[in-house]
Amino acid sequence: MKSKVLFIYPTQFRITGLPIGLASLSAVLKEHGHSVKIFDTAFYGSETEKSQTILRTERLESKEVKDEDTFTPLNTTLLEKDLIHYIHEYKPDLIGFSILETLYGMSLDLSRLIKKEYPDIPIVAGGVFPTLSPDLVIGEDSFDLLCLGEGETSILQLCDRLAEKKPYTNIEGLWTKTKDTIIKNEPSKLQDLNTLPIPDFTEFDSRLFYKPMQGKMYKMVNIATSRGCPNQCTYCGSPQLKRFYKDHNCGLYYRNLSGKRIIEHIHYQIENHSPDFIYFSTENFLAMKEVDFKIFVEEYAKIKIPFWIQTRIDTITKERIRALKEVGLYWLTLGLEHGNEEFRKKVLKRNYSNQLFIERMDILAELGMGASLNNIIGFPFETRELIFDTIRINRQLYARNPLLESNVCVFTPFRGCELYSVCKENGLLGDAPYTTSQDQDERSVLNFKDDFGDTIVRMVRTFNLYVKLPESYYDDLEIAEESTTEGDRMHEKLLNICHQREQEAQRTLNARK
Repeated sequence: MKSKVLFIYPTQFRITGLPIGLASLSAVLKEHGHSVKIFDTAFYGSETEKSQTILRTERLESKEVKDEDTFTPLNTTLLEKDLIHYIHEYKPDLIGFSILETLYGMSLDLSRLIKKEYPDIPIVAGGVFPTLSPDLVIGEDSFDLLCLGEGETSILQLCDRLAEKKPYTNIEGLWTKTKDTIIKNEPSKLQDLNTLPIPDFTEFDSRLFYKPMQGKMYKMVNIATSRGCPNQCTYCGSPQLKRFYKDHNCGLYYRNLSGKRIIEHIHYQIENHSPDFIYFSTENFLAMKEVDFKIFVEEYAKIKIPFWIQTRIDTITKERIRALKEVGLYWLTLGLEHGNEEFRKKVLKRNYSNQLFIERMDILAELGMGASLNNIIGFPFETRELIFDTIRINRQLYARNPLLESNVCVFTPFRGCELYSVCKENGLLGDAPYTTSQDQDERSVLNFKDDFGDTIVRMVRTFNLYVKLPESYYDDLEIAEESTTEGDRMHEKLLNICHQREQEAQRTLNARK
């Protein structure tokens, strides 16, 4: 007999896409004969609740999607009731949670419910948040075990031991509770990505495959060409994870698939899921070696499915973007994060110039390539004027490439990132042990001493209006910043003007083609 494992995938309301981590665990366990099921929370909620897709459209971050309900309809049943019924029917030997900090509260609610109903089923917590905050998570009564770092080796050994009814307190990568203590084993070694089985998406809700792209819903599969990150961004947990693995002699944190293996992943997912679109979720796609890039371009030319990548601005060259576009590149996502060069370098540790962004945006414009530009506001030590530095560079880039879409989110101080400690030291954080902030929240969780928190709300509301409308509208925009009757009317008026201008610009672009 092998083990039966139920993974719980807590996620925000109607957030779709396929998590590589759980899919990789599923593949490893199935390869060794274990049974896997996955329960997700994405489609539980109220019909009146706004999805991220709707919120992004309202902020002019993306095109309107009219058929979201068709492809991702909501469940009409209760989450808690469905979960308990699922466990009753499947009878798992192990339940695992994959946890991000923003979803730790939901994870606690569900783990406590499960432990109350099924006290004898061991529950393991894993993911980024448990790895960066292990003492906090293992202190929760409803979790019996904690998985540190990447779990393919540890969870497989745990399932083998459960199936064989053997003790599992000495498995690398696991912290295990006993009657009297917590046994804290060292993390397991990081594996060569090319030796792992291809991620298994078959157990996920089919609705999670569908994501919006330029106003349409597409069935997408997620391909990760690397793991880890070599950069030192202060708002991200990756530098801390890199130090964690280095301190424990786990091996290289930043690893890449070979070009040959990337193509094998793609063909496998196409054969099993027939996607309309492929999303390469790796944060720096174009960092791949030249030999791997050539293999990718040559082989992808035979695949003929549009795809979307993320990359850093300094990896963009005309030759590479042209080559990718010829084989199906449809869209890029880039991270600007902040428009003030000094602030970006000193506070965020992102060392590139605005001029570089302008030059590379010109390349995209010349090649007719659209892109989404990620921006963050609400950092500690930031001011309204610094936010306008971000708006100003977005305006310059949008003027050079009208296919540009600007995203804006509010900074969240995640535990483990460098800026979390900065916020703590400067009295900007309250007593909450973890954040519940979500991607599209407009209000900062930081305790600013002046009215900067209100300024952030106003800037989120009007960010893209400032980016896309001429400066002659700025007096009206200051009115539109306010959530008052007059401000709401002006905001609606300016949104309509912006939509009209974009439609006219699109007609002009179409006429040129």
